[in-house]
Amino acid sequence: MFKDILLGILWAFLVSTLFHFPLTFSWVLLGILFALLPDIDFFVEYFKRGTVGGKTLGAHRMLTHIPLLFVPLGLILFFLFGSAVTLLFALGIIGHFLHDSRGMGYGYRFFYPFDKHFYKFFSDSEGHVSYAARDFLRRWSESEVRTLHQRFGNDNWIRDDWKWHKKHLPALLLKLLAFCAILACLSLLFKALPL
Repeated sequence: MFKDILLGILWAFLVSTLFHFPLTFSWVLLGILFALLPDIDFFVEYFKRGTVGGKTLGAHRMLTHIPLLFVPLGLILFFLFGSAVTLLFALGIIGHFLHDSRGMGYGYRFFYPFDKHFYKFFSDSEGHVSYAARDFLRRWSESEVRTLHQRFGNDNWIRDDWKWHKKHLPALLLKLLAFCAILACLSLLFKALPL
């Protein structure tokens, strides 16, 4: 989630620079919202079960982690708000899906409803990160993902992840501050350049 927030800020900066309008707080919030939008299913699962993931494959990465679901929404945004908002939306969604296609978990269904398999980059058959050439792209059926969840799932991963973030909060906030400062400096630089 932290990386998605950073990406949302970055996309807001890039689109405002590309379209030559000021980077406002509300524009940054919109970038963050778009970058987090596919995670709506996280909250659906949490409110339904009181937890997410673990030993059970639930709603998270099943309901709204479907790239094709966002195409009609992008078209609606284009017709209602124009190309800047649509580009911010597209970057947020694509960035989120690229982020979720590696790291922890078993990916998501890239091509649903045409293909119901889960895909993930740089993963061995058990879902661990691997940069071996044979592990560039991994594919699992839904039943295989359910088996992997039962075998390796951590029913306390939200608590454990929260503990990790809490322990590293000062460093994470410093990274966020540095990231925003760099973007602010770049914004000033772009404004000073004759384009």
